Amino acid sequence: MKRIIFTGDFLYNTEKHNRRYFFWFFKILKPIIASVLGNNVKMLFEIVNENGEKFSREHFYELAGQTNLKECYNQYDVSAFNDEQVDYVKNFFDENTIVLGSEMYTPLSDFLTSLGCKVFDFAFHSYKLFDDLAFAVYTNDKNVYEQMCKYQVPQEQFYYYANYWKVFMEYNNMIPDDRLEDNSVLFIGQTLTDKSVEKDGKFLNIEHFEKEIEELKKQYSKVYYIPHPYLYKNCKEHLEYVKKNPNIELLNDVSTYSVLASDKIKKVMGISTSMLYEAKYFDKEVQYLFKPLFNIDVPFEQHSYVSIFEDYWNPKFWADILAPVCEVKENVKDANYFKGESNKMRNIRDMYWGYASLDPLKRIPNFQEAIKRLYVRYIARKL
Repeated sequence: MKRIIFTGDFLYNTEKHNRRYFFWFFKILKPIIASVLGNNVKMLFEIVNENGEKFSREHFYELAGQTNLKECYNQYDVSAFNDEQVDYVKNFFDENTIVLGSEMYTPLSDFLTSLGCKVFDFAFHSYKLFDDLAFAVYTNDKNVYEQMCKYQVPQEQFYYYANYWKVFMEYNNMIPDDRLEDNSVLFIGQTLTDKSVEKDGKFLNIEHFEKEIEELKKQYSKVYYIPHPYLYKNCKEHLEYVKKNPNIELLNDVSTYSVLASDKIKKVMGISTSMLYEAKYFDKEVQYLFKPLFNIDVPFEQHSYVSIFEDYWNPKFWADILAPVCEVKENVKDANYFKGESNKMRNIRDMYWGYASLDPLKRIPNFQEAIKRLYVRYIARKL
């Protein structure tokens, strides 16, 4: 009998961190999935192996002599796992396991594949402009991939939404063209610790790309930098670096989407930010200084993540994608009760990111905050 396990990256983050930031996704969808599979669905921390043990991240690393682990962003190299570590994970994951993962990404997905597991990885989609969150979904099973492709968001839909929001911002006077120079570049910043910017044991940021930025000044009139909306105050040194760099102008009081919508911006660059994926739908030249977080809507052989929107609320979707790898109930309802509803998934953890500047319920308070910042700047200049 197949065992279905929900998990985040249980090696990168602690159970506490995964419960807080990832397991909510499965908790909200569990009743829908259970209507397809029954009750044979558990979180990793609920699983007990044949020896009566639960998975211990600390014990896994102790098998390699590693202690003092970080609560989150604990970097690891799958190829460096020793035999004891691999055997320990095999006590919980094997060829009879189906893994429904949340933002595991390639290394862990490939490791679980090597153990014989059927793997799904649900990640927040790079495109944030739909009426609710979309997901990019990976599977290591080609039959499942083909089933998911039936639900894939068509490319035209990405362009339609980007065009809608560009027109919306234009006619609501949200595009700051009076502050932008023609033939300019936008550099979009990211948080300073994230899987998407991890390379060779360090986290990349704008300070690692001085030469590339210097080259841009030879082709473009201005390089603008917008920090990530979650770049907290304790990143003051990072922002001071940006302010002192003569080749960069900091924009920290405008919406990233409003700058993307400007025709004065000819190129958008960044390390791996999802907004680079969105920028192409605003007809911008795009440059990744590292790499995209994942491959979206490419052939199966390229470790493809498939674009899924709204259908994750429908039991029929789950029945279709799970049927190739396990037994599902018959006569599953084809009913999406949230279809056409806005922000059902976003609102659970207030995951609006830059979309807050566009959403009608978020836009007004953000606008008021922007007015306050402008007033403070005005007073500072007077003093």
